[in-house]
Amino acid sequence: MDRKPAIVTQQVSMKNGDQSASPTASSPARATYSLAIMPSTEILLEVAEMKQQYRIAVGRSYGSANAEAHISLDGFEADENDYPYILAEYRRIVSELHPFDIRFSGFGDFDRGNYSAFYIKPTIESAALIRERSGVVVKSFDKKIRKQYMQKWADESKNPHMSIGRRLSREWIGLAYSIFREYEASFHCNAFAIRKYNEKRRQYDVVDLLPLLGAPAVQLDLFQP
Repeated sequence: MDRKPAIVTQQVSMKNGDQSASPTASSPARATYSLAIMPSTEILLEVAEMKQQYRIAVGRSYGSANAEAHISLDGFEADENDYPYILAEYRRIVSELHPFDIRFSGFGDFDRGNYSAFYIKPTIESAALIRERSGVVVKSFDKKIRKQYMQKWADESKNPHMSIGRRLSREWIGLAYSIFREYEASFHCNAFAIRKYNEKRRQYDVVDLLPLLGAPAVQLDLFQP
């Protein structure tokens, strides 16, 4: 599920009674990112249609109504200037993962706080493959890079799912099950994606694709002078 980005404020300083506030030395912009799996174009369009159908049935917009279909793996915040180091580490690890097939079958829901989410379920086998690969990313990621450059990192792959809606009432969950009865689909996953929260659109944009090559990627070492 998508994370709500933190609000970053800029401090101002007043010196020697000067009435005009001037910004302190500008700091790099903080952004919210997410590692995710993006499904095939066909599934993206099918899920978008489902969300439109659900919005009409509910009679209003709802959480995740406008988000592109995806499976969240992890989320974090980072300064934009530090992102290249994080990207290089993700690319190093993900390149060694093997491509695999993901199959979806049916729907599910879960509660979080006072709200619920309704989603498309990957099969048990596909969910296990997703967790396996996400686990490799978690275990292999350089701890120094994570500590120095990443904040509020969270593993979101324990229950892989592709949301139709979130922040829903139990009544709306019942409505969803009455509308959506069956769903079967599959696609070949040969890349992970890094998404970045777009403050203007209030949605995530895919900013980088990380191919699953089953072999180390050739890349420049950003830590060398």
